[in-house]
Amino acid sequence: MAEIEIPDSMKILKEWWGRLSTLSLQFMKLMGLGLRLKDPSYIANSHSFGSSQNESAIRVNFYPATVNKDLETGQVRCGEHSDYGSVTLLIQDSPGLEVMNRSTGEYEAVTAPPGGIIVNIGDVMQFWTSDTLVANKHRVLVSDDKHLQEADRVSIPFFAMPDQTTLIECLVGRSKYPPVTMHEWLKQKIDSAFKERQLQ
Repeated sequence: MAEIEIPDSMKILKEWWGRLSTLSLQFMKLMGLGLRLKDPSYIANSHSFGSSQNESAIRVNFYPATVNKDLETGQVRCGEHSDYGSVTLLIQDSPGLEVMNRSTGEYEAVTAPPGGIIVNIGDVMQFWTSDTLVANKHRVLVSDDKHLQEADRVSIPFFAMPDQTTLIECLVGRSKYPPVTMHEWLKQKIDSAFKERQLQ
């Protein structure tokens, strides 16, 4: 596959970083109000984007067209998972994301209206809210839609992660999980993921 250079790509990504980090903070403040936290800004204030203590990230995922490729409909392109952090903001230029319906266990395609952004709840938010908000499992498969098979797909997720020193503890309802720092939480999640892969 030929390499494609995008002029000013770093400048563009920094611009997106600024916009998405600001939007995620606004969203988390609204969540704090909706959850009726004593300090509605607590969750947002646990994210010092750009600091050495924060591992939030923006990523550009490129999915090449699959038409005339040795791939089968339904083949996995990005396996089932939930995100580790608090929230993920996702921009996609065409359909592809599928989210599990927890009532049925079935996966459903999710799209945003033009100019819209998809928001995923992450594992830390589920922890913070004692399962009031649940991290959604999602995936990307090879589509059975010929038009989608013929086109490249790009998705840009922004992963909002609390600062490494943040104590993750239940903020609403019962204390379902023991408190843990974000650093230790992330280490546990990564260790668990590696163990699962070794067993496959």
